[in-house]
Amino acid sequence: MTFGDGMIRQLGRVLPALFVIAFSCAGVVALAERDDGAILAKQVSAPLPLDPDDASWQTAPATTVHVYPQNTIRVPGETAEAGTVTARALYSAEELALRLEWSDASVEKARGVGTFADAASVQWPVQYGPGARLPYIGMGNPGEPVTLWLWRADGTAETLAAEGFGTLTAQASDGIQVKGAWKDGRWRVVFRRKLAAGGEHCVRVDSAKQGLVPVALAVWNGAQAERNGAKRLSAWQVLRFEKGAADEQYARQLTAPVAGDAATGRRLMMEKACAACHAYPGNPAQPVLGPSLSYAGGIHSADYLLESIAEPSRVVVPGKGYSMVQDGKKVSLMPPFQGTEQERRDIAAFLQTLR
Repeated sequence: MTFGDGMIRQLGRVLPALFVIAFSCAGVVALAERDDGAILAKQVSAPLPLDPDDASWQTAPATTVHVYPQNTIRVPGETAEAGTVTARALYSAEELALRLEWSDASVEKARGVGTFADAASVQWPVQYGPGARLPYIGMGNPGEPVTLWLWRADGTAETLAAEGFGTLTAQASDGIQVKGAWKDGRWRVVFRRKLAAGGEHCVRVDSAKQGLVPVALAVWNGAQAERNGAKRLSAWQVLRFEKGAADEQYARQLTAPVAGDAATGRRLMMEKACAACHAYPGNPAQPVLGPSLSYAGGIHSADYLLESIAEPSRVVVPGKGYSMVQDGKKVSLMPPFQGTEQERRDIAAFLQTLR
């Protein structure tokens, strides 16, 4: 199966009840009530703070975002433990600021041979909205690019773009400003940028018209030799602009669940030979022929899971040994699913329980 570097951890982290009332349509209410992923951006009139310890950050709702080890593509130094990032967001008529906070026992700022700095990133789809597919969470995929804001603990920050694992390229500055601070075993980092920034691979946000914008987070622990693909990352979350228009159709698209039976799906994983290639909790064999599914439910959306079962070559995981070239095109070694539509949904429902 082509479950990659992570696609969507079910969109919709529980928001405090007082914010749910602001969601005026059924799809957006469903988004707010989901298990993970809705980050409410509070609108303010004052200048947005770049200081992570500015008191105004306490007025922004805090959302806990789960981040998982990137274990689909086997890379040296990958961590085995999941974690969380606390996200807060503020915006004004001109700017957006995101504050990320996470645990890290030590500060690693140096970069060199065998030395890696702590880091964090914010990833955006270049194109999004009703009817648009979300890019593959692992740096996008051909034709569906992503842009990233990357901060390193040495104080550097840059904007990057990618259309798949291994394609990351630096972009002209879009005006991103980043400041980090570490204290008592926790990093606090603020990303700030003008909403109207431009560029070929720049994420464009109209906070009045686009009330829901997908976003994904990642963090690196330098002391654990995390770098490049060895990181912890979230699924696609949803940044909800407090005063923005929340499109009902898009909210439903982002929250559509899998209509399947997880218990049946667990059994089908064995019967359909999925367990012969993929490692996942409860599989005694723990093979490495295909990508690990250990966190499939935490980092993938229902749409991505269903698509990867039916069309494994739609997005080919770039890990070594997962694909081949056929008629000049890279295709997954996994064949399309042979079974009924309901069996496919049952398997996807089971995979959503893995996190």
